[in-house]
Amino acid sequence: MRIALISLTAAFLFAAPLLSAEPDDSGLDALTEVLGQVEDAAFQLDLLKGMHDALRGRKQVKMPRGWKATSARLRISQSVEVREKATILALIFGDQAAAGRLRKALLNRSANFKLRRRALAALVETHTPNLAPLLFRLLDEPEFRSPALQALGGYSHKATPSVILKQYAVYRDDEKADAIGALASRAEYALQLLAAVERGTVPRNDLTAFTARQLQAFGNERINKKLAKVWGKVRRTSKIKAELMKRYKALLRPNYLAEADLANGRRLFERTCASCHRMYGVGGQVGPDLTGSNRKNLDYVLENVLDPSALINKDYKLTLIVTEDGRLLSGIVSAQTADTITVRMPNQLVVLARESIERMQVSEISMMPEGAFDKLANDEVRDLVAYLKTERQTPLPAKK
Repeated sequence: MRIALISLTAAFLFAAPLLSAEPDDSGLDALTEVLGQVEDAAFQLDLLKGMHDALRGRKQVKMPRGWKATSARLRISQSVEVREKATILALIFGDQAAAGRLRKALLNRSANFKLRRRALAALVETHTPNLAPLLFRLLDEPEFRSPALQALGGYSHKATPSVILKQYAVYRDDEKADAIGALASRAEYALQLLAAVERGTVPRNDLTAFTARQLQAFGNERINKKLAKVWGKVRRTSKIKAELMKRYKALLRPNYLAEADLANGRRLFERTCASCHRMYGVGGQVGPDLTGSNRKNLDYVLENVLDPSALINKDYKLTLIVTEDGRLLSGIVSAQTADTITVRMPNQLVVLARESIERMQVSEISMMPEGAFDKLANDEVRDLVAYLKTERQTPLPAKK
């Protein structure tokens, strides 16, 4: 109770200035002084977590008075969590020595795996400069490949597209999605991604409708022309949507659905839908959870897939964000503070400092893109729709 009361008081002293329009970090000095005086690891961790939560996503936070001495004490704490939280805060305060220690730990392949993963997470969260070359090296380690690919979208480096595409053929399906997500985040990367699709390095079907729409959002004539050539049109007329509805209703008759391979349907769901939607507790949380939806109704499924923007819940409108260094993010804004924006995207959650955002626009179209069935054969559409109509989870197909 004593710790909770002291922590609450300290948190209030720090949080109160943050309620103003302009960030005021004067409370950091007082909290740093408290951290330097107490010995209780639980209390230290409580304060460190509060400071971290308040500063998450911030850039260029001035180092508090007395931080270096306090940080040195915390760095030799018996608590692993205290040491790690103190290191993350040191990064936020621009402590280059802390960044150097984490880089060294991350590159040490004989070090504890969990320690290395946490070091990577800390470096990425604080957007440590010049991290791309280190991330390139991590692509050779399968257990680090996915987080490294996700992180690469946050850095502008001319070698990124060629490094990612060089190994594309050996990536798992989820890693390929992360690779495409990174390459679709910057206009200069996008052109190389589309060139790879054209020459067959990246299969055309690996570009989802969501990715195609994000590429179109750059408003770049060269990207649009190349996209139309190698992938196809992104938007459809009402007449075409009505024709597609008629076609799929005729195709997906009960006797045809009865022949479906449900295991393959689940595999297709995880490849094309699970990055955004959950079903039976599996999948992402960008879009609605489908477990309790009206998915047994074929009309409901087809209307939402073929014309997702016809009726949009305000919670699932797409937000497009362009950062000052040219990165494009498409997703749902899940949280906002005076200083940060949290964006939930199909393959990751990103916290951005407001000062790093050049432009932000809420679109009147759904997060769910059109064209989800476009790259699927008839039997694949059948398998996917049949899986969506199930009442219980289906096992995945055996790995070949």
